[in-house]
Formats: sequence, C-alpha cells, structure tokens
Amino acid sequence: MASDTHRMGRVIIGMDPMGRWENALNVGLDLAQRFGAAVEIVHGVRPPHHLWPDLTPHDVDTARAAITTRLEGSLAGGCLESGKPPHELVVESTKHPAQLLLERARNPQADLIVLGRHRRRGLFDFGSTLSAVLSEASCPVWVQAGPVRVVRNILVPVDLSDESLGALRHACAWARALEARLHVVHCFQQPELLADAGHPVAGPTYVIDRLREDAEKEFRAVIDGFDFQGAEVTSEFVEEEPASCILEHQDDVDLVMMGSHGRTGLSAALLGNVTMSVLRSGHVPVVVMRHPEREWVL
Repeated sequence: MASDTHRMGRVIIGMDPMGRWENALNVGLDLAQRFGAAVEIVHGVRPPHHLWPDLTPHDVDTARAAITTRLEGSLAGGCLESGKPPHELVVESTKHPAQLLLERARNPQADLIVLGRHRRRGLFDFGSTLSAVLSEASCPVWVQAGPVRVVRNILVPVDLSDESLGALRHACAWARALEARLHVVHCFQQPELLADAGHPVAGPTYVIDRLREDAEKEFRAVIDGFDFQGAEVTSEFVEEEPASCILEHQDDVDLVMMGSHGRTGLSAALLGNVTMSVLRSGHVPVVVMRHPEREWVL
C-alpha cells in the first residue's frame, strides 16, 4: 500500500453501459487498494427520449432496482474478488453517465475517475461520456485502454506550461507510490510562420534553428531544477509531432500522464487535440489532468 503521503480519498469507477468496464473496474480497484482509497462504482443511463412521457416514478425506481441487481450480480460473479477494497455501487437510471460521474466527483474526497476505453460510435457513445467528463472534471481521469498491466514506466509529455508541469509533479508522486520510473519527453514541433494560398509554410531555417535551441535550453533548465521527489527519471527532447511521438513510446511504457491542454492560445488547442488523439489511438492507459480554468477543445 502507498504511504500516507500518497493516499487518496475516493476512486470513482465508471461502468460502460455496453459492458466494456471490466478492465477499468480492475485497475480502479487495484489503485484504490494501493492508495488506501474508498471505491465508488457508478452506472448512469437515460432511457430514450420517446419513452419519457410514459414513464412514472414507479417505472424509474423499478428500472433502477433491476439494473442495480444485475450489476451487483455481475460484480460478485466476476471482478470483485475476495480481498478487494469495499465498494459502493451508485446507479441512476435518469441521468447521462457523464452527468452522474461529474456529480459524484464533486465530493471533496474524490481524487480520481477511472473510465474504460474511448468509444467512437454506438447507441451509447462512451466517447461522448469521456469528452464530457474531461471537459469538467477537476480531478485526474484515468482511461484504461486494455487489460490491466503493472506500471513500471510512466511517460510524461511536457510542453513546459504550468499545466504540463503540474502533471509532472503529480506523476512524481505516483511514480514513488507505484515504484515506477519516469520518462519525460518534450516534443518540439516547427511552427508554421507563413501561409501561402491557405497552405502552411515553414519559416526561415535560421529562425527555426534558434527556436529549437531556445526550446531545448528551456526544457533542460526546467528538468535540471525540477523536484522529482526521489523518483528515477530520464528525459528526452525530440523534434516530432507530439501525438505521434507519444504513441511511438507506447511499447516502452505502461502509463501516460499528461495535461489536457498546454500553453494558452493555439498551442492550448493543439495539446487538447493531442490528448484526444492519444486517447483514441493508444493501447496503454492514459491519465489526463485538466486545469480547472480551461475548457476541453476537440
């Protein structure tokens, strides 16, 4: 179990209505056990709009009870093994999953939301739930892309914004608690300085070279002066499109921790898109930390 320094109050685990929640449940339970946290398993689903006029309060209560019974049976029969931390199952049959998750996450003790794999299509679009949660959640959101794996190496992409450095500080605490190593990467992308008939054109070579040199110096200075809290760390400065760079590192890491946005202006929107690209295409879990004053950009 983690030391008191790294204890969490509550881990909230979202159950996908389509049934792809087992991996998220397992990793959420494991993290709760490691960090000494309480567990809240949340399931929210709204009936189709054309049924609303005919539903009575009794119908809603009956539906909620039926869903709760079914889910409790699934949990007891599959994922909740003996020795797992105690849990509370919260079922709401009149709310969108994102709405319910965000309501539960407003609990001051809520320190982490765990969700399953991003989904793009379907009657219940878990991708829309993920986007909605990321747009408002004040606590980190763990997105489990596949089977649970032991976290030994954590990748932390930084653009030197306050938000990305906040994610790095968070990752240091997690690395110590999980006995994992950190790999910090800064992806320098050549700015598009000019436009010709609507097509981006790179600026003069000497300007790009100077920008690259300044960016690397700033990155090295930040890394050299950063308090890694005793975690084992390697760092890397690369010139590459950020999402591609992060995805290329997947086979060498077990977890990606990143902010949802970067520096203000255009780069903030770009990093928002980078985060969603990684969530859509990655095969390792990703922890996203949103600055409370920023909005999600798709």
